[in-house]
Amino acid sequence: MFIKSIAVRVAKRLKQDEYVIDESLSDKDILVVGLSRILMLIRGGWKRIQIPHSTGLLFVGRRSKIIAPSKLRIHGTTTIQQDSIIDARVKKQVTLGKNFSLGAFSIIEGFGVLNDLGDSLRIGNDVGIADHSLISVRGPVTIGDNVIIGPFFSLHSENHNFSQKSIPIRKQGVSRLGVHISENVWIGAKVTVLDGVSIGSGTIVAAGAVVTRDLPENVIAAGVPAKIIRQR
Repeated sequence: MFIKSIAVRVAKRLKQDEYVIDESLSDKDILVVGLSRILMLIRGGWKRIQIPHSTGLLFVGRRSKIIAPSKLRIHGTTTIQQDSIIDARVKKQVTLGKNFSLGAFSIIEGFGVLNDLGDSLRIGNDVGIADHSLISVRGPVTIGDNVIIGPFFSLHSENHNFSQKSIPIRKQGVSRLGVHISENVWIGAKVTVLDGVSIGSGTIVAAGAVVTRDLPENVIAAGVPAKIIRQR
């Protein structure tokens, strides 16, 4: 009980919010998690030295990488789980709000081609992105506060032009309209969001959907392509 109460106090302080630990967890379980977090914090400490614009604690899992840390802005406690990559080689910057979490085996990248880097990425406060996710930054990408994203998510802020049949698609150039996800959005597992899309606040996107058009606020959308199935 003593260990659990200490863990709750530490978690509340880090998250600056209420926090509850499941009663079925033993003290041993909590100690194992605590040791893992300490090791992640040590790794993050070394990474933070390279990030000139950083506040809060940085937890980094095994074999995770931060590329171009000078373009990265961290505004609070951040967790990067194991085997993940944040490649901040963009034209402007990559900005992460407080209490951001990136799941294991995930990639955030803006370095597509040498002659045209991605624009920018801004992620708000209290955003969680689950394992095996990809955010491909080409046009500008913004994700609002309190957004939760399931595993195997992918976001692509670029489309290839293909109107000319006589010219190879790869030589017709691209469009980069960008993607905007508003606050308080829940995106399920294996969702794909394509370029030019805006998702309104309070909206839910069901697992497996492919979002090709704008979604208004406070709706539930599902399918390929995603369509509104009802209001919340």
